[in-house]
Amino acid sequence: LVMRQCGYHQRNGNHTLFVKRNEQKVTILLVYVDDMIVTSDDEDEIIKLKKLLAIEFDLKDLGKLKYFLGIEIA
Repeated sequence: LVMRQCGYHQRNGNHTLFVKRNEQKVTILLVYVDDMIVTSDDEDEIIKLKKLLAIEFDLKDLGKLKYFLGIEIA
């Protein structure tokens, strides 16, 4: 519900994927159990999303993505 209120749309084929598009930019949030990946071509939107999520959830920001589900990300 929080995500929808902020303009994110849950994908029909994958309920763990949220996408927000504005102008020429896109922000994507992927959730897997208790892990999340946030990516965007809009750094300000990433910061806003992290602040929003921190209000609702107890978060630990691990910085730039290096591993996800045991897979090294190059």
